[in-house]
Amino acid sequence: MKAKEITLSAALVALTIIILYLNLLLPISTISILTLASLLIPIALIRGSMKSAILVYVASSIIGFFTLPINIIMLYILFFGIYGIIKYYIEKINKISLEILLKIIFFNIIFFISFFIFKSFIAIEITKLPIWLFVIIAQIVFLVFDYALTLLISFYLEKIHKKI
Repeated sequence: MKAKEITLSAALVALTIIILYLNLLLPISTISILTLASLLIPIALIRGSMKSAILVYVASSIIGFFTLPINIIMLYILFFGIYGIIKYYIEKINKISLEILLKIIFFNIIFFISFFIFKSFIAIEITKLPIWLFVIIAQIVFLVFDYALTLLISFYLEKIHKKI
């Protein structure tokens, strides 16, 4: 890795931690904050390389584990942080129906792992909804999240990337 990529990665790690920390300070939905934090991994891919993206994810996860509430950082580690990398590889397939299917499969695997971890180890009440309804709502929220992340990446590419 070049010094420029390392510097970029360090800046993106710092931004990730700041964005995740904002969840404690601002009355904004946790999903919105996590979506913004998710955007920084694709930015690392666009401006740097896959190594940069992985470095940002791993470093943010480690630093966040020691500085942020466990529920926020676990959501980032288990899904929102890694999703930008997974999205990149899935979207290289270039077949929309297969991409959506693979994304939903990935989401559901992580969703059930996360559900088990939160319920068993972190002991946080996840929902008061019946589990079947919670799973259906989660699918819809995931598709909205994926679309929002795509829009944010497009916005970054069109309005910001060329100016920096």
